[in-house]
Amino acid sequence: MATILVTGASRGIGLELACQHAEAGDSVIATCRDPDTANALNHLSQSFDNVEVEALDVVDPLTILSLASLISKRGDKVDILYSNAGMAVAEAFGEWTADAFSATLETNVVGCAMILQGFAKVMAQGGKIVNVSSKMGSFEFMGNLAGELTSYAVSKSALNMLVRQSAPSLKSQGVLSVALSPGWVKTDMGGQEADLTVTESVEAIRKTVSELSLEDAGKFIDYTGEEIPW
Repeated sequence: MATILVTGASRGIGLELACQHAEAGDSVIATCRDPDTANALNHLSQSFDNVEVEALDVVDPLTILSLASLISKRGDKVDILYSNAGMAVAEAFGEWTADAFSATLETNVVGCAMILQGFAKVMAQGGKIVNVSSKMGSFEFMGNLAGELTSYAVSKSALNMLVRQSAPSLKSQGVLSVALSPGWVKTDMGGQEADLTVTESVEAIRKTVSELSLEDAGKFIDYTGEEIPW
């Protein structure tokens, strides 16, 4: 039985990751900012004895250190960490705000950096860190396209560099880290026009992650395992 840690597990892809791993019999540590209001997640934990819900805010380093310390004191090791928590703000050029850029970068980049660093010491040998990115972070795909999610695209490009920068250190510890795009998914963020259901995306992600090895460290891939140009 593997130990799975999911950030941003109260809804969407994070919730489905927790659900599918719970159904597979894995031990799931599902985190979100406010467990008291995470009704679907709490229902999942009531339905499965192998799911625990913990408070974690990726922009609050103390909550990261607190959970990492709890896991360490129990003597547990994390086999797969899904760094999934993220945010997006729609603003067209000419309407950009410093607040939206700052909040997006703090959550999607700084928060992910603190997650990588904070949980590295509790990862199992051969453990895998899956940083949920987006194809929108690819210069080749999105570099010449205007849109309303510029701060989000910028943050995912920065996240990809973060993965590249940290992958060698993690690999030396026997831990794999990748940036993974889940595809365009029917979530609150992706909208109902998206290509994939949450179930389809997560099923593919789990299969892809199961096949990753240390040789894949630092790669930018999609949910099927195909590499995405930077």
